[in-house]
Amino acid sequence: MYNISMAKKIKKETLLQIGGLILCIGAFAGAVLAVTKMISKPKIDESDVSTYAGPTRQASTYLYNGKNYQLKQDMEVIVIMGIDDRESIGDSNSYINNSQADVLYVYAIDHANKTFQAIQLNRDTVTGVQTYSADGTKGNIVPTQLCLAHSYGKTEAGRCLNTVEAISALLFNMPVDHYISLDMDAISILNEQVGGVTVTVPAGLESLDPAFVEGATVTLHGDQAELFVRSRQSLENDTNEFRMQRQQIFMNAWKEQVNAKMATDSSFALNMVFSLSDYMTSDMSANALSDFASLLSDYQDLGTLKTVGETFEADANRAYREYYVDSQDLEAKVIEMFYEEAV
Repeated sequence: MYNISMAKKIKKETLLQIGGLILCIGAFAGAVLAVTKMISKPKIDESDVSTYAGPTRQASTYLYNGKNYQLKQDMEVIVIMGIDDRESIGDSNSYINNSQADVLYVYAIDHANKTFQAIQLNRDTVTGVQTYSADGTKGNIVPTQLCLAHSYGKTEAGRCLNTVEAISALLFNMPVDHYISLDMDAISILNEQVGGVTVTVPAGLESLDPAFVEGATVTLHGDQAELFVRSRQSLENDTNEFRMQRQQIFMNAWKEQVNAKMATDSSFALNMVFSLSDYMTSDMSANALSDFASLLSDYQDLGTLKTVGETFEADANRAYREYYVDSQDLEAKVIEMFYEEAV
């Protein structure tokens, strides 16, 4: 499943051998497995020449509404996350830091039916998170915001793995095969690569920028992309749900513009590789990601689901929120996406 040792940096010379495929996870979480013919520069060992062979684990079974279910044939599960505050991690020898997974997607890759579908998770979702002391001693599993799972771990790979394990538990012990993470500082780079993402502005953003008038069509430039995607606490509607809505608007528009760029510019894919090279982490090798992207080029995108739940203010200053997911609704979505009735 996870291979922490692979999450290292590769050289630019290795990228040149990858070819024209780029798998790019979008401006923050990359729900962009739909963007085919693109592969990122994951921080992995350039000596790793393994190719993608799909998941090797045995199918998991699950009892739901009195019936036995099993993972769909050739199902693969990939967690994609957008990481915030990576530069403020602090002491590199400590297992406690300030880095958070602000954007979280879980993908169901159905190789048998050649489809893929995502579920977007709220960063504020309260779930069990494995804690550590500064010296790496395991602490208790405590109920806290899902995004904080990434605050525990000495390395980026370790932090990603801790997040993956929290997500797996949240999704009723769903097996996870791989992860891909992207530093959210890459938003402006992704935006400028397509000449500015053009979005339709929702209500409630006027205080961020005079151009952000409800219903206006705006091509984002400069710091506008980060304001549009990441702003929360300065807004009247400062919920994470509103931020997730804007993230999806940005992503959908970005994907359309990427496809248009690739159709007219043969060098676009390679330029994107180098632009994102320092922002990506994955447990998959470059060759494996390349082969994986080739497979997905023929797959149908079934869209993105969202959880149902309720947000509560956890302090008087509204600086900390807790989102409690409707577990019955989530369980139904997990069964729908990942499982089939056992024969």
